Amino acid sequence: MRKVLLKRLSLGLMAALMLFSLNTGLFAGASAASAASKTPVERHGQLSVKNGRLVDQAGQPVQLKGISSHGIQWYGDFVNEKAIRSLRDDWGISVFRVAMYTENDGYISNPALKKKVKEAVEAARKLGVYVIIDWHILSDGDPNKYKAKAKAFFSEMAGLYGKTPNVIYELANEPNGGVTWNGQIKPYIEEVSAVIRAKDPDNIIIAGTGTWSQDIQDAADNPVADANTMYALHFYAGTHGKALRDRIDYALRKKAAIFVSEWGTSDALGSGGPFLSEAKVWIDFLNSRKISWVNWSLSDKGETSAALLPGASKTGNWPDSQLSPSGRFVKKELLRKSPANNGDSGKAGKAPANGTGSSKPGKEGGNGNSKKDGISGKKETGGIVLQYRNGDANPSDNAIRPVLNIVNTGQTAVSLSDLKIRYYYSDESRQKQQFFVDWAKIGSSNVNGSFAAMSAPAARADHYVELSFGKAAGSLPAGGESGDIQLRIHPADWSNYNETNDYSYAGNANSFKDWNRVTVYKNGTLVWGVEP
Repeated sequence: MRKVLLKRLSLGLMAALMLFSLNTGLFAGASAASAASKTPVERHGQLSVKNGRLVDQAGQPVQLKGISSHGIQWYGDFVNEKAIRSLRDDWGISVFRVAMYTENDGYISNPALKKKVKEAVEAARKLGVYVIIDWHILSDGDPNKYKAKAKAFFSEMAGLYGKTPNVIYELANEPNGGVTWNGQIKPYIEEVSAVIRAKDPDNIIIAGTGTWSQDIQDAADNPVADANTMYALHFYAGTHGKALRDRIDYALRKKAAIFVSEWGTSDALGSGGPFLSEAKVWIDFLNSRKISWVNWSLSDKGETSAALLPGASKTGNWPDSQLSPSGRFVKKELLRKSPANNGDSGKAGKAPANGTGSSKPGKEGGNGNSKKDGISGKKETGGIVLQYRNGDANPSDNAIRPVLNIVNTGQTAVSLSDLKIRYYYSDESRQKQQFFVDWAKIGSSNVNGSFAAMSAPAARADHYVELSFGKAAGSLPAGGESGDIQLRIHPADWSNYNETNDYSYAGNANSFKDWNRVTVYKNGTLVWGVEP
């Protein structure tokens, strides 16, 4: 009888243990499922900046990924709850950016656009997605132009959403036109931030930086005092490369928090490409450093960087047949788990110790051998070599986009202000020419351009653009180089060129090569190249 009782007790204990084990397994499974079903805001809550990194309410690093609207004055129909829900559920976004242009039929002339911003914020709140309210300056250049209106707008937004943890304020999309961080941008950011902080002490602020939000090194050297401010970096895969990634690593070492609030698979004009292999390098780099990113753009505009094809649904649930090549790439990257380390260099979350310099001539993007083209460089006094690559895959559009690099192969330093460079072309437009520097490692504001008609036109050249450099551009040490100087030329009426008829053009120069059809002068003396 005693044995039977013990046996029954043992069987009962085993059953209880099995039931406990089963229940705990179910609870664990339910807990995991519950965590997976949470929205981005439920998972991460109130964001902040800690040691130069974006962190969640638990102090853990967090990387937001998402997409930006195009200008809501043009493509606002794509900004609605159904579309954002589809982006959350089908694309895996955790952040949506609402691009409210200031000029170009934007908020300054049409304040009613504010309603669309509020609609987007309310949709994002309901869906548990972070949302960036983007004061999208572009043609206005200097953010101070409409500073009073910016302060009034952000004061209202902070009053409405100051207690909502999913709202992020982007105060100046892309300052440009020669304004600098220390001169115009930082004072503007500090003044507008003060208005926000009076009503919202916690939510993240993104500060635009100089040269279309590329000069993050200036902000890293002189950051604002606000603890929860991040600094905008914008890139386009067909235009920007390693030199800009080096700036990110420099900023990270300085404990500056970087947020890539706009990037595209095209070139900087939204055309060309898509440059998907270059974009993949960028995204792997950002993921390896847990840097948040937002792609441009959710629209069906007929340009490379648009995620949707013309005529796509405005309310989401897009089949692949409605996605552009860029859109399919971005959707895949949003859904892909970030690798632990797949960037340019350095371990995850850490910047390499030597990330400030650019690669040596001929190494970035491959070694261009000018002998393949039957052209060899002409080296004169001073040891100056001019390298060139073509920044535009279309020779028949309305832009000439040469990318130049000056290399000092001599034994002594050379002041850039002593040099002038001439790029020769045929002008079919007969219009006034426009000159832009999209980006330069030495600082876009340090590069100047002027146009001249050749007194004796050649077969493939009747004009040239001449580059000169300010004193602040500095000097090239022996063995040094300028890094990328990315130029853009347009006729005033934006008509098309025929670059195949241009002396300095090389359509197959996809990587830097020594190129003697662009000439360099030192104090007025030709030191590199052959004039047409």
